[in-house]
Amino acid sequence: MTDYYKQSLELLRTILLENHYDFWANWLSEDIEKWDKNRDTEHHIRAYGGMGSFNDIVIGNQDIVGLWQGAVFGQLQSLAYSLAKGENLNTIIERIGVNSTQISGWRCQNCATARLTNLDIERFLRDNTLPQIFIKLIKDNQLADILNIESIINNSEVQQKRVALEKLITETNIEISSDTTWLWSCPKCGSNETCTYRWNLLENGTTLIEASDNLPIK
Repeated sequence: MTDYYKQSLELLRTILLENHYDFWANWLSEDIEKWDKNRDTEHHIRAYGGMGSFNDIVIGNQDIVGLWQGAVFGQLQSLAYSLAKGENLNTIIERIGVNSTQISGWRCQNCATARLTNLDIERFLRDNTLPQIFIKLIKDNQLADILNIESIINNSEVQQKRVALEKLITETNIEISSDTTWLWSCPKCGSNETCTYRWNLLENGTTLIEASDNLPIK
């Protein structure tokens, strides 16, 4: 039977080393050593909580690969911590298997012009698909493959969802932009009344509707 606690620690350590977090990589090496010798998880649990703790680590740049790598790191953290606390693997899988169906972007409250950036779209795809990819790799005993970020991004299912979502966004008259700079004023009407705006993807990804908790459009 796969030791998912140890494997999650090893994968976390790999990411930490790649991102030059040597202190925390050494900490996880000690976690692994204590687990191998005494099945002790207390040292790992102590890494969490408080300013500058293990859960404050930021992984990944604000680009497409970075967005996915940061989320993978977070999933592995959650798995390692939950297993260290003695939680059942099936319970963990049930909890982390919730997919997001909401996408956030920019909107003008005055004229209703709306915009989503490529990174907004990628964040949605990440949050919508990664939980199930993560779970499938656990069930297939291939969790180490979660570190192949490029392969995940280019996964056929993710690619199909990306194409379908971009088509739906365009059909909903929302602009797609590669420019991630926040628009403090609307380029169409000049209003300074701009805000973060959310849409929900419903009916198996075929319908995009405005979320109910948005700021009002005039």
